Parts: sequence; C-alpha cells; structure tokens
Amino acid sequence: MNTIPATLSLLLAASAAAIPAPADREIVKVNGTPLRQGEVVERLLKRYGPQMVDEMIDETLLRQAAKQKGLKVDEAEVSRRLAKLEEQFGTRELFISQIEQAGSSLSKVRADLSEELLREKLVITARGVKVGDDEVKKAFSENKDKLGRPEAVHLRHILVKTEAEGSEIIAKVKAGADFTAIARERSMAASGKAAGGDYGFVARGMLPPEIDAVAFALKPEGLKMVPGPRGQHVLQAVELRPAKTAVLDEVKEDLREMLLAEKIKKEAPDYLQELRRKADIKSSEAPPAKAAR
Repeated sequence: MNTIPATLSLLLAASAAAIPAPADREIVKVNGTPLRQGEVVERLLKRYGPQMVDEMIDETLLRQAAKQKGLKVDEAEVSRRLAKLEEQFGTRELFISQIEQAGSSLSKVRADLSEELLREKLVITARGVKVGDDEVKKAFSENKDKLGRPEAVHLRHILVKTEAEGSEIIAKVKAGADFTAIARERSMAASGKAAGGDYGFVARGMLPPEIDAVAFALKPEGLKMVPGPRGQHVLQAVELRPAKTAVLDEVKEDLREMLLAEKIKKEAPDYLQELRRKADIKSSEAPPAKAAR
C-alpha cells in the first residue's frame, strides 16, 4: 500500500519504547566484546524504522475502521483459507515444518490470515467491491489454459553423501523399512529432518531437470537414485497425478476470489489515504531541550 512517510519524531518515540534499558540483554560476544539487543534493534530501526512505523499506523487505522463499522472475521472462512494453504504443501506435516523453518507457527499464520480477511472485508464494505458472474466467465475464458491442474508427482526424497549409502537405503525400503524414519535419521536435506523427506505434490518442471525426469518416470512406490552436486538423491514416488483441464464450475469460486483480491488491492491504497487524511496522528515525543549557550 502507498503510505505517507512517518515523521522522525514517531520513529524516535518508537525507538525509545522498543529499547528499555533493563531489557538490553547480551545476544552474542565477539572476541569478548558483547553485542546487545538494544544495538541490534536500534540499527534495525534506523534502516527500516520509517517503513515499519508507517505499516503499524496503517494497521492501526484499518483495525479502528473495522471496529467502528462493527466488522468481524468469520472463523470458518479463516479455517478454509488455512486449509487451502495447507493443500499447496501436500501434507500437513510438510506445511507445519515449512512454517516453523520460516520462524513462525500455525497460530501466527492463522492470526495473520484473520487480519488479512478483516482488511479485505473492510475495503469491500467501504468501497462496495464485488465481482459479477460475467467477470468470472470472461476471466475463465481468457485464462482457461492456466487454470488447469498440471501433472504432478507426490515425491519423497533423501540426500546422502555416497552411492553405497543410497543403495543401502533403497534396499531397506524395498524390504519394508519406513522411508520417513530413514529420512529423518540420515538425510542431509532440511526437508528430511523436518518432514521425513516428504515434498508433497510437485508439478513437472519445478525440480532440477535431472531429478524431474527421473521423478516423473517412476511408478507409485518406485525408488531411484540420482547423482547430484551435493551427493546422491534417493527418490520415491508416492502417487502420480495426471494433468486436468479446468472446468468453470470447479474453479469459478477460486477465480472469483482471485478477481476480488485484485480489486481490493487496487482500491485499498486510496481508501487508506482517506483514513489517514481523517486521522489524528501525533507523536508523543517530548520537544527537544534547548542547547546551552
């Protein structure tokens, strides 16, 4: 969103509130020299402060406007959005592991989705945004080829150093060993430790060419080892999913949601500027002391 630059006084006020002296803990030492939390936060504020304060002002204005209009988020819709996100990862385990690797949590993602939905509802209400059936049909006609489901493979993966290790793992899995357990124990790839090597469904063309060709040639439960720069890739295809042509009745609601999001994105900056023009935004910073003569 376009924002009005924050004043320096607001930035300084935020800085003062963010770095209380008693909480200025030591984060790390470099040859005995401590680096403290306050120093890190101060540098972040200098570099990103104006943008951060502007974003916080915008978020506050939007929350206030939503409250004034009595708008609330439908928790069922939040759950639906969360489920759609999860579907993109193939498995819940992989979804959660990716969230955690990014330093977040499922509850934080849900809270963010709730905030996003509230902002959308606010702009829709304030600006009368809507998408008609004719617009959905037109968009479907223009994008039919892109809306279909691509060919994909549900892939598992273990990365090991040597060909001997890869051959050993393949033999164990064929004998009935659990691929997921082995991945967690022995894979050098981050996905192995976090999600038992489960990549979920991967569309053709998303993997490196040498791995892509092998993965899509495998039959369900098939195993294959592929050499790579970091070692040997042990692949297992769980399920092959064929490409599917888009059908209007199956994609129309997703398409309507996408078109609505585009309209909201277009309307939101002007609406936010309107809120800012009407808002009383003041810094609580005390005026600077006069310099001694």
